[in-house]
Amino acid sequence: MNIIPFLTDSHRLLVFVGVQALIAVSNSILMRRLRSFRPAGNEPRVSVLVPARDEVQTIGPCVRSLLAQEYPDFEMVVLDDGSCDGTDRVLAGIDDARLRGLTGRALPDGWTGKTWACSQLAAAATGELLFFTDADTVHAPDTLRRAVAALTSSRAQFVTAVTRNEVRTFGEQVTVPFIIWALMAILPLGVAYLLRRSRAFSAASGKFLLFRRAAYEQVGGHAAVRTEAAEDVALARWVKAAGMTWRLLDATDCVSARMYDGFRSAARGFSKNYFALFGYRVLVALFVWYWMLVITWHPLVSVVVRGLQRDFTAQFWSAAATIVLAAAIWLLVALKTRMPWHLFLFYPMTMTVAAGLGIWSLILTIAGRTGWKGRSLVRHRIRLV
Repeated sequence: MNIIPFLTDSHRLLVFVGVQALIAVSNSILMRRLRSFRPAGNEPRVSVLVPARDEVQTIGPCVRSLLAQEYPDFEMVVLDDGSCDGTDRVLAGIDDARLRGLTGRALPDGWTGKTWACSQLAAAATGELLFFTDADTVHAPDTLRRAVAALTSSRAQFVTAVTRNEVRTFGEQVTVPFIIWALMAILPLGVAYLLRRSRAFSAASGKFLLFRRAAYEQVGGHAAVRTEAAEDVALARWVKAAGMTWRLLDATDCVSARMYDGFRSAARGFSKNYFALFGYRVLVALFVWYWMLVITWHPLVSVVVRGLQRDFTAQFWSAAATIVLAAAIWLLVALKTRMPWHLFLFYPMTMTVAAGLGIWSLILTIAGRTGWKGRSLVRHRIRLV
């Protein structure tokens, strides 16, 4: 059997994208908004933990938004991880008894910078709950109360959330949305929740990680994922492997962030961990990126070619329906996560750029050249499958 025509048959592609649409719709229902949770009566002490390395532009708004939380019992610990841009001076200028500043210790061998920073933060924390967030986030005053309410009402040990991404430049608009689309259209949350110990169905965002301290320590904390470039997803996998209850929420109504400030910074950021998401398996990663290009471009090319030939057969209409359905998924993702609605018009370019960055990430990882903020990442064993 010729496998390529089998895979690129328009009818089969339509079925595949149809399944993605069902996943996206079901996920948009299961991924509850943070503000849909009513504040809980029991509100234990929360340690808000922020690692910061060269974040002079964002650390001030981030810290001030977190110190403005309406939650009755919390502390805030920020670790300056060897910043060289004045991040420490910004932190020193914020006078609040709830804020503790730490100076990061030297990075040990076998750790990434962020996992080491988060591990030090957890060791210094005094709260029953640990809330990790990034230094580029800005939080509404009710974020903590809603997050704790979600953890309590879900009877979960761990909750994570998608945050609103500010995408101000065209370069950001064709890079950042892909990871949100992947969460919404590829990971079936209902299945992920049912398969409690399956590490394959896992997701997390390092911008919003709320743990019960006992659960965090049970899975080994950040020490268990110390070599990982995508440490947030790796932590979620450990939580699932332990059979714990977890939930993925929609915090776009409470938390926003501008991850990157243009195409170059986005490309550097995503290329450090796209290959890591596949467990460093070469053929798996290559097949997924190839398949993403197929489901994007085959219907578009088919419609153009068959249209020019006036070949308005079932294959033409299947391809056209696939394009409409794919665009509808992207529109749903944009509306659900509060990104600009017009991003669905760019989806072919976004998918192509993501595939290119995925392949570049693979090449950089194999060559041992992945790094972030002046540090090389830990090298991993590369597997064929």
